[in-house]
Amino acid sequence: MIQHYLKVSIREQFKYKTQAIISIIGLAIGFTAFVLGGYWLWWETHFDNFHPNSDHLYCLTTTGLVKKATGADADLDQLHVNDLAEIKKLLPEIEKVCTFTDCFYTIKRNHSSQMLYGLICDHSFFDFFRADFITGTYKGTYPNGESVILTESTAKKFFGTTDCIGRTFELNGQTHPIVTGVIKNYPDNSDLIFQFLLINKVKPIPNVRRNKTYIRLMKGTNTNRVKEKLATYKSHADDPWGTEHIDRWKINLRTLPEVHLYCHPELENRIRNIYILALAGFMAFLSALMNLLVLFIGQQQRKQTKNRTYLCIGASPKDMLLKGWIELFLPMFIAYLLAFCLIEAIFPYYESYTAWNHYGIYEGISRRIDKAALFSNVIISLVASTVIFWLLTILPIRNILCNRNTNPVIFKRGLIVGQIFIGSLFFITSLILFQQLHFILTKDKGLNYENVIQVDMGYENAYEQDLRVLMPELQNHPYVTDVCYTATNSGIFTEQGDWYGSMNTHLSFDPTEPDHKRRDHLMIVSKEFFSFFEMTLKQGSWISESNPDDYIVNETGFKDLGYEDLLERSIYNSKGISNQKVAGIIKDYIYAPMQYPVQKTFFRLYTDQDVKEYMPVQYFYVRYLPEHKKEVLDHIVNVSQKLNVHGVSKESLCIKLTDLVDKFNRPEKVIFSVFSIIAILCILISTFGIYSLVTLSAQQRKKEIAIRKVNGATFLHILQLFFREYLILVIISNLFALPLGFILMQRWLETYANHISLTTGPFIAVLFITCIIVLLSIFRQVKEAAQANPAEAVKAE
Repeated sequence: MIQHYLKVSIREQFKYKTQAIISIIGLAIGFTAFVLGGYWLWWETHFDNFHPNSDHLYCLTTTGLVKKATGADADLDQLHVNDLAEIKKLLPEIEKVCTFTDCFYTIKRNHSSQMLYGLICDHSFFDFFRADFITGTYKGTYPNGESVILTESTAKKFFGTTDCIGRTFELNGQTHPIVTGVIKNYPDNSDLIFQFLLINKVKPIPNVRRNKTYIRLMKGTNTNRVKEKLATYKSHADDPWGTEHIDRWKINLRTLPEVHLYCHPELENRIRNIYILALAGFMAFLSALMNLLVLFIGQQQRKQTKNRTYLCIGASPKDMLLKGWIELFLPMFIAYLLAFCLIEAIFPYYESYTAWNHYGIYEGISRRIDKAALFSNVIISLVASTVIFWLLTILPIRNILCNRNTNPVIFKRGLIVGQIFIGSLFFITSLILFQQLHFILTKDKGLNYENVIQVDMGYENAYEQDLRVLMPELQNHPYVTDVCYTATNSGIFTEQGDWYGSMNTHLSFDPTEPDHKRRDHLMIVSKEFFSFFEMTLKQGSWISESNPDDYIVNETGFKDLGYEDLLERSIYNSKGISNQKVAGIIKDYIYAPMQYPVQKTFFRLYTDQDVKEYMPVQYFYVRYLPEHKKEVLDHIVNVSQKLNVHGVSKESLCIKLTDLVDKFNRPEKVIFSVFSIIAILCILISTFGIYSLVTLSAQQRKKEIAIRKVNGATFLHILQLFFREYLILVIISNLFALPLGFILMQRWLETYANHISLTTGPFIAVLFITCIIVLLSIFRQVKEAAQANPAEAVKAE
């Protein structure tokens, strides 16, 4: 019997092959987008939840020390030692405290420098966090810096085996602890990044006197009450540098996953995109399921006579349900198989796109989604979605298959409204995404970065040598037209948008200014810098060797400072008024992705004093003649080889600035591509749903159409009759979709410092196009019905 039902179902798929193919492809792509986006969201929001008793572990973070590029406050996963002492008194609910701090060592290995990153901790670390020992133990060690625990990958990298207990782990000439244990690597979704654990007394970070601080609360503790206490707490930190607004500090209680979400400002836009992609996938999957249900109901209504025959010859309601479920779930099964193939095919790209690449002191460390865990979640999602779909549809399908006196017209029209709603919502979002992407790609950045290669000599090379000697050698090539340089941590573009410039300083233009703790970003550049990038001077004059101590400020800085006579003001220092001043104001240039606003930025020329004050040259910029990139790249690698003692790779050494800007725009390009594909797919799905419904309606209303024709109705009258009915569905759908699209896209655009303004044009276009699609969907079927012989139609009825 089941074999027979399968044959019947396969024949049905071939009979309506166009609708079946669109439905299956829609289900496959929708399920793929939903699962990949959903799992990525789950992965990002479940960092460090694998630790024992993780639901009782919290990190004490400080707000007021770090800002996002937008200017809003972000959390820092550090706590001042004075605050820890006071919070222990404030919160008797604390059961235990664990503090640790980062440590870094640069070692020479295989003729290149490598950064080793670890944690300095005591035994409390192992009481808080997971530590699966492969060999050895931390027990019996003393916190004196003479014992070290290695991760499995570190042990194999340096010793070739995990059986290395008792061997010396050379970190530098003064630090060479003995290996006492090897633990399994942490999963990638962890904010605890280390290659080794150095067992030692945990001392606060010098000068700032802060540590990473985790606490374990007693079981049964009311965490909301703890947060209320912390909300009223005033910091007791001492600030010897006088540069922080301690009165604005706030101490927060963060769960382990929240540390990842709140303490990494650079992840804000990433998390936003994940939510968008996960929601888009879910809606596409939902639209495909609704279309599948519409097609199934239409097919069953066409086969009412056949279904009655099954019941008359003894088929039970259970048999009819079984037959119906096979017909309904066969295309779902095929779609899921196709989705598995799609996920397998695109996984390398997905893994690359979702990887979390660190920057700053953890530059080069990448966290990636586990493939096995992803596929296990795919299977769970498949089973869960199938069961939920079955539960939601069991009643209307049972009524149809068992020939009960029910009319599914309202149900079918509701499904069509849902499909048009999703299609219109994707349509309007895709249009606005395209407008914003076009704006990003075409907006004037304020500088000329075409045919320019950035040469990053690396942090270690810069601090050990005066790299300015490289400039004339870089210039000595027939295809190189110009060269300039900037100081360390001062690339012309920054991917994150925050901490832009060589250093943070404070330039005072008024001895009585209210905010003497204001941070000013400073770029230290060569004298060729401004002409190299063809920047525009708005007021004043350029700085040159005749006034090397003066500054240039961008337009934003000029507006933020609020001094109309800024070019006439002198700069004050600790000794009083100086001979320094701002010589000119340049047009803003966009140095980061457009989510970030341009910040106040000062520029000054590089001097010999900067070398003495450990502000070395790190970045060179080489402009080359078009179509000669390869020759210039080879030249750069050759001339920099003798100064590249730390073995910076060619990929890190040279990057084309246009490639870097393209990298900034990658998230927008991916979102637009995904939304465009899903929008087209959802529109096709809703179109075929309408087409199927019109086909059924036209067949069921043949007699009505015939009578209308006999009474003088023209084709246009009959077309208008059908079109009016479905136009109402289109209007109802768009009445919900377009306002929702406006709200969502307005909020999305507000996450960009530079964005387009929403107009009514795209919304009117979506309404008009969806009406045209509906008209085209019903035109053919109504035409065939209207051209049929009325006598034949009446006779058939």
